[in-house]
Amino acid sequence: MKCNGKSHSMEKEQSEENEVIIIFECFYCEIEFVSLPEGCIAEIFAFTSPPDVCRFSLVSTSLHSAADSDSVWAKFLPSDYPSIIAKSPTSIPDFRSLKDAYVYLADHPLLIDEGRKTFSLDKWTGKKCYFLGARDLNISWGDTPEYWEWVSVPESRFPEVAQLKLVWWLQNWGTIRTGTLSPLTSYTAYFVYKLEDDSYGFDVRHVEVSVGISGVESANVRIAFLNPDHPSNMELDHKPVPKLRDDDWFVLELGNFLTESEDDCIELRMEDVKPSCHPKGLIVEGFEMRPTIA
Repeated sequence: MKCNGKSHSMEKEQSEENEVIIIFECFYCEIEFVSLPEGCIAEIFAFTSPPDVCRFSLVSTSLHSAADSDSVWAKFLPSDYPSIIAKSPTSIPDFRSLKDAYVYLADHPLLIDEGRKTFSLDKWTGKKCYFLGARDLNISWGDTPEYWEWVSVPESRFPEVAQLKLVWWLQNWGTIRTGTLSPLTSYTAYFVYKLEDDSYGFDVRHVEVSVGISGVESANVRIAFLNPDHPSNMELDHKPVPKLRDDDWFVLELGNFLTESEDDCIELRMEDVKPSCHPKGLIVEGFEMRPTIA
């Protein structure tokens, strides 16, 4: 028993000694790191991520200065962001720094292409986010007033959205070139919509959703129900289910895609080409693409 006790005591002393050494080494490394020239620290920060840089900036005054430097945030911003935001009709403030530009673009989606799309940044990665508004989509019978009406709703980021009055053939699709998005990035695409209180037909019929390379038949066409209260949406299977966002729009996942070749054209679809009734009361905002969350 004495031997066991002595051994346990020696192990505890060794453990405490190791902890002291680790703490000393971390403290020493921090001192050594902080003593580096600001330019060197900024160069190191540029190989991390925006959240990491923000955390480092809280450690000390010298690290805060390096973390705010333009050389760091230039690595996180897309190189072509000035030409993208130049196409926006939205009034944009003068940025005091590239960090200010990054934060603004992460928090404020900008209308571009005559108000048909929005552009923003994913705040965690700096990857590009795009939203194709209803005016940028191909909507079957979309220009026929008897079937679709173009209206303005205050909760939409777009000047106009498409409101379904009555139609037999429900088909919405849009395209975007992969070179427009961030390279070698996994994206998730979503259909963004609302259902009016007097909507009809979506509790008895399903739609097909897909995303893939244009001209190549998608092998990942999935069945979904736009009505979030449909009994099928309560089942624990792999079917996409509508989710209500904080801005009161429903989002329905279409699927994922990878931006491998910048010449590819990505096609996004939501359709019902086998109608069993004539639905109404659907409000289409568009298709949104964001980097896939791991």
